[in-house]
Amino acid sequence: MAKNMGHTGIGRRRATISKYVNDMYENEISFKPNLYFKNLEGLQWKAYLCRSRSRNNVGSTFERLKEEKRITYVVLISGFSDFFLTSKDSSLNLKQYDLEIVEESILFSPIYTIPQGWNLTFENAARNVLEYNFEVGNISRDTEGAFTLGKMDTEIFEIIKNDARLPFSKVAEKTGVFSGTIKEHFYKNILPLCNVAHYFFPQGYKSYMKTYFRIYTDYEDSIVESLKYLPCTSYVYPFEKGLLINLFHGNINIAMTLFQKMEEMGLVEHYTHYTPLWYGHF
Repeated sequence: MAKNMGHTGIGRRRATISKYVNDMYENEISFKPNLYFKNLEGLQWKAYLCRSRSRNNVGSTFERLKEEKRITYVVLISGFSDFFLTSKDSSLNLKQYDLEIVEESILFSPIYTIPQGWNLTFENAARNVLEYNFEVGNISRDTEGAFTLGKMDTEIFEIIKNDARLPFSKVAEKTGVFSGTIKEHFYKNILPLCNVAHYFFPQGYKSYMKTYFRIYTDYEDSIVESLKYLPCTSYVYPFEKGLLINLFHGNINIAMTLFQKMEEMGLVEHYTHYTPLWYGHF
């Protein structure tokens, strides 16, 4: 990183860059890079938007969903649905939680945008988004190979997936395998099957409001590209049809206007929105 920034040579310490990176992690301006699998044959995730059949037990249902090991991610949301959740277990039966499935879809590899408008206000950045040269074209949902991880590779992945910068020596301590072997398996078997997610929130993660926009569009690829003009990272979840976008912003009126303008411009066929209330991470 120091070399790429030109911060090498006499009087320039690489440790200075490391200090700033660590400060960013501590202040939640960024998070350690995560690994996510590409669209692989034999590895299929599902996404669900659900409603609780009982309006009196939404909170307790959320607590139960957080404890369900087969659910990898769950969010309590406000809107037409009560929950957004994901799972890679095809045997998951949501009826046992008294849930009505509003939408069920294969979940393709998420996209985490790298923002270029970090020094702009959200309002000015949103204007730049709308000035993007949009073209018809959807995100590829083709498989990029087969899921081929063995037992050791899977163990390494589970340790390193939430911090792709974790030293191989630390992984070796947890697995009892030589760090050289860990490195070889990582670069040869694991990394080619993964995308790396990077995050940037200039004012700190907790400073931003979050809104899910469920959109249907023939301009998927361009819309995702245009989100790079915003001040911070956006999370994009490709469904079989359309996208679910977790938009981080500083003003709900501007965020709503942004997607309303996209609809008026014919870029978005239609959309719904949800407000995340309570997260459960695993």
